[in-house]
Amino acid sequence: VLYAGYQNPISISVPGVPANAVTATMSGGSFSSKGNGHFIAVPSAVGHDVSLHVTARDKGQARTLPPFVFHVRKLPDPTAYIGLGTNRFRGGGLSKASLMQANGIKAAIDDGLLDIEFKVLSFETVFFDNMGNAVPMASAGSMFSERQRDAFRKLSRNKRFYISRVKAVGPDGITRNLPASMEIIVK
Repeated sequence: VLYAGYQNPISISVPGVPANAVTATMSGGSFSSKGNGHFIAVPSAVGHDVSLHVTARDKGQARTLPPFVFHVRKLPDPTAYIGLGTNRFRGGGLSKASLMQANGIKAAIDDGLLDIEFKVLSFETVFFDNMGNAVPMASAGSMFSERQRDAFRKLSRNKRFYISRVKAVGPDGITRNLPASMEIIVK
C-alpha cells in the first residue's frame, strides 16, 4: 500500500545485483531515486493502483522484473494531541501547570508504522459554566487563544473541558475534520 500525495519511501534490491545498477519507474505518479536502492514514490490519485517497473543491469545485461502493483489509499486521519516536551498528551488528567505551559494543539498519525505531522487549522474548546451550560470557544489556527487561556486559569481541580472540532491538513493537501474529542481533567 502507498499513500496518495505523500512521499512514500521505498527500498528496492535485486539479489546478486549492486544497488547502483537497479533502476525503477512508476506509473500513476512521480518517482525519484535517492541513491543506493532508495526511492520516493508519490502516487497522484487515491484508489488508482500504481505499478513499479524495476530493471537490473548486471554484467552488461538488462533484466526487467515483473511489475509490482501497489494499492493507493489516502493517509489515515491523524489524532489530535497537546505537545508537552517530547510527550504527546491525548487526554485524561493533566496538571494545571502543564496546561498553562502548552501553546496549543497538534495532530499526527503515530501508529507505530507512520509518524506524520499534520497542520492544525482550527479547533474548539468546550467548557461548562456553573449552571452546566456548554461554553464553546473557537481558535483559528493551532494556538490557544487568550480567551481560552483565561478559561484555563479559572479552572479548579477536577474540572473538565473538551477539545473538539479539530480541522487539520496533511502533507497530502487533504483537509480533515477529526471526529474524536479530547477530554482533559485538571489535576
